[in-house]
Amino acid sequence: MVPYHHGTSPNDFLLSLSSVRERCYKVQEAAARNRLKHFDIDQSKLDEMVQFVILIIKRDYDTPSDIPLYSRWRHFDIGGRPRLNNLLQTWASLGQDALEQTRKLIDILVIAVLMDIKPCQTWTYTEKSTGRVFKRKDGIAVAILELFVNGTFSSDPTQPHRVDSEALVNLSSKTLRDGLQFTETNSFVGIDERHEVLSNLGMVLQNRKDYFGNSLQRPGNLMGKLVSCLFICIIPNLALPPYENPDYLLDHPTTIKTKKGPLISIETLWPVALEMGEIWASEDNVGGTPGLGDVWPCPAISNDDSNLVSFHKLSQWLVYSMIEPMEKLLGATIEGTDLLTPLPDYCNGGFLIDFGFLTLKPADYERGIKNYHANSLLPYQPKVEVAPMFDMSDPVVVEWRALTVAYLDLIAERVRQSFRLSKKLLSLSQLIQGGTWSAGRELAEISRPNTHEPPIVIKIDKRVIY
Repeated sequence: MVPYHHGTSPNDFLLSLSSVRERCYKVQEAAARNRLKHFDIDQSKLDEMVQFVILIIKRDYDTPSDIPLYSRWRHFDIGGRPRLNNLLQTWASLGQDALEQTRKLIDILVIAVLMDIKPCQTWTYTEKSTGRVFKRKDGIAVAILELFVNGTFSSDPTQPHRVDSEALVNLSSKTLRDGLQFTETNSFVGIDERHEVLSNLGMVLQNRKDYFGNSLQRPGNLMGKLVSCLFICIIPNLALPPYENPDYLLDHPTTIKTKKGPLISIETLWPVALEMGEIWASEDNVGGTPGLGDVWPCPAISNDDSNLVSFHKLSQWLVYSMIEPMEKLLGATIEGTDLLTPLPDYCNGGFLIDFGFLTLKPADYERGIKNYHANSLLPYQPKVEVAPMFDMSDPVVVEWRALTVAYLDLIAERVRQSFRLSKKLLSLSQLIQGGTWSAGRELAEISRPNTHEPPIVIKIDKRVIY
């Protein structure tokens, strides 16, 4: 695996967060010049989409400030049960401080993000503690939580509530399948690939001790150990034990300690997120461009090397999700969150199509329908509510994802203008969670009630981890 290195080469730029908007906006510029290859755009729908998002927010929240952050955390609250908050209360009662609680939440959220696949509608998970049945992303979250609580991701039976490298490397496919309640009739495509992603995470944790710890490697160890300046002054030559000493994030030179909490640069967190799945996947030819991750060619903007468009969806989803416990428990301020973009997932992207803003060109629609019918002959693949289907690498999907990032930015800005709120008072994270993502999910449920699939289906195979 090639480690991420910050720099100024073209590849370094495409690995950066800032490249996502820059390249996606180029596709939007192609749309403005009517040079898209695969979609037609109805600009008259833009204001209608803005008003629809506003209606969703006003319906679901008393004020926009009530909207929670866009994070994997939300899936753990399914059914109105605050599962992670309940865990926090348990840990606090055991005397664990806010930093260790943050580590534990990062542990479980990283696993939940890497396992964040969209299983078919027929797969279900029965929560053992309540007997309630959940599906899709919510079911995955509840299953991962129960595996975590039972110590599946820890190598130490006396410390079950953690994730460490040894347990991940030794995690068997059978253990994961059993934990997800797999049977011949209750299964979905992609579980073997996700097991491989978790095994790889274990190896990354072991290989990057500078991020994750010397003697015990955990995702949550990226926080490090915040050592009091007074304590260091009293004992200036203090040598901390290996577990305490990587101090990557909290004692990084770019992190500023304040009375409220640490001020952490998102640029410091970003390379860690890239390492935890995306770069490995592209190197192993499971998705994206080798050495770059979730980066794909888009003929709409060029026919040479400058046509590469970066999304970094998985890494951004990790960052969105890891930020929340840092802010809630440590009082951290994450500087540079404006660099994060809307995520081109099935709800956000589907919103633009289901609303009629984007329409597939006829030739691509016909090709996608043929792909769907061919794929429906395979096991565990959808066979109802026919929709165009394409591989993740297909130029149709690349163009769709880029337009999703660019136009959701525009929608977000217009929604803020309507509420007369700044980015600080109504963040992009809140707008996605309470607005575009919710709108897209509802439209999918209405338009395709049996499957809740997006209007364009991305074929799930070994190349897809995003």
